[in-house]
Amino acid sequence: MNTIPNQRSELHAGKPPPKPPIGLSDFPRLIREEYAYVDKSLLIQSVLDSPAQVLLLPRPRRFGKTLNLSMLRAFFDRDRPENAELFRGLAIERSGGQYMAHRGRYPVVFLTLKDVKTRNWEDCLGHLRQVISEEFKRHEMLLEGEFLDTQEQKLFRKVRACECAGHELENSLRNLLTWLERATGERVILLIDEYDTPIHAGYQSGFYEEIISFMRNWLSGALKDHTSLEKGVLTGILRVARESIFSGLNNLVVAGILKTGPFADKFGFTEPEVARLLADAGLSDSLPEAREWYNGYLFGETVIYNPWSILNFIHEQPAPPAAHWVNTSSNDLVRELLESGGEEVREDLEALLTGEGMKCRVMEDLPLRDLRGDPDAIWSLLLFSGYLKPVGTRTRKLEVFHELAIPNLEVEVLYGRIIRHWLTRHIRSRYLDDMLDALVAGEVPEFAKHLQTLVLNMLS
Repeated sequence: MNTIPNQRSELHAGKPPPKPPIGLSDFPRLIREEYAYVDKSLLIQSVLDSPAQVLLLPRPRRFGKTLNLSMLRAFFDRDRPENAELFRGLAIERSGGQYMAHRGRYPVVFLTLKDVKTRNWEDCLGHLRQVISEEFKRHEMLLEGEFLDTQEQKLFRKVRACECAGHELENSLRNLLTWLERATGERVILLIDEYDTPIHAGYQSGFYEEIISFMRNWLSGALKDHTSLEKGVLTGILRVARESIFSGLNNLVVAGILKTGPFADKFGFTEPEVARLLADAGLSDSLPEAREWYNGYLFGETVIYNPWSILNFIHEQPAPPAAHWVNTSSNDLVRELLESGGEEVREDLEALLTGEGMKCRVMEDLPLRDLRGDPDAIWSLLLFSGYLKPVGTRTRKLEVFHELAIPNLEVEVLYGRIIRHWLTRHIRSRYLDDMLDALVAGEVPEFAKHLQTLVLNMLS
């Protein structure tokens, strides 16, 4: 195992550098198979120290959210005593006995919604049934004792078999927490990874109201004043508007990318961590290049590198830097939103590309249904999704405006692609042919008319 800071470097003396864990988000496997690992175990301390019963930790995609939740699961889960070895030499072990006393203590419910990407509500609900069913199967020991009465056993089996009614599915998470505390005598750690993936799918595919209604009822039942809940940790990309999902959750704290504090450096890599990774791989001279391409994110006051891109950069050496992160998504929504924003958004984009930056009212509670056509909402989405970074704030008439900029060369590549797409789409239009014919014929008024039409099309 290779950790940053590395407490076991002697284990690798004379060995090849540890493999970068490309796409690997299973914490126990990563540690046991000795992949390169940047030690983020103090996230456990931050979760335990937080006075909040429920934490929402939104970060851009591919910034280590699933791996961190896998680590939390491995630490807290009472059903896996063998996981104790995973934390030897890590920072959490050195943080004190008051934290290690929580290791292996709690029943854990772990759900990842990152693959719930469907094109209609029926398929989405079916996928959610399957995800919840799999977690129920993991806790089948509840059927073995006298923990559940006859009706509860019947309901458990229906959820496990994906045969429960809609209202029973909405109550499934609340019931599972209640039953686990009853069976173990300990309150439950609830971990939900990428909670907003099905919400994004609903927004893009026309079942937004249905998924919002389900998620509101499903999450509220488990998170709102539930006496069987010890801690809840949710990750995602956005904080969906409070009135849509998290209404009434007074026990919720959101530690987003604009917040300073103990969670700021727990997702993504800091510069010292990147320098150590590159040194371990014999690539210390590549730090300036990595900084230009993959640095530039700012979480709170902490400068962060894109972890997905750094690991791929190391893995693909001696190949030159490339746009690894932006190529992990189609980016269709980004392109669509920028095109729908009209002239104001185009002008702001021009300012971004020239390095001037731009200002907007950042909306931390994003109402997705009102996204299109609202420049502030569009830029806020791009900020929280990793396509922009905050570089400062200004207050005008009691309103706070954030100054935003493109974080690095990798993301600039994406914006360049979007601009080329616009130009290609419009320059191939019939107006270009007519405009050139008029120019060749010396018909200046006609040329000017077609030029104006072309420009208006590009700004519409």
